[in-house]
Amino acid sequence: LAQLPHSIPLGNSKYNFEHYAPDPERVELYGSTEAALNNVLEVMFAPRGRKDESAPCLFEFQECGPGLVAVIDVLTAALNKFPDSTLLRKWVHDL
Repeated sequence: LAQLPHSIPLGNSKYNFEHYAPDPERVELYGSTEAALNNVLEVMFAPRGRKDESAPCLFEFQECGPGLVAVIDVLTAALNKFPDSTLLRKWVHDL
C-alpha cells in the first residue's frame, strides 16, 4: 500500500484505520470480530463489489496516506488473533 501510484491523491477522509477498533454492534451482528472487520473492509474497499480478479489491483483506491497504510496494522493484529483465518489472509493478499 505504501507503493501506490503518485496519481492517487493523499488523504485520510476515505480510509482511516489509524484508530480502528471493532464496533461492538457489528461484532454482535456478524458473530465475531473477524467477520465485523471483513464487513468494514468490504464497505470501505469494495462497496460495489471487487473488480475482475485478473485486474492488476482489485480495488480502485480513492486516496492514500497513513490512514490507509494503517490497515496493515489492523490486519496484522486480527491475524494474530485469528491465525487460521482464510478470509483475513485473502484481504492481505488482495490489498
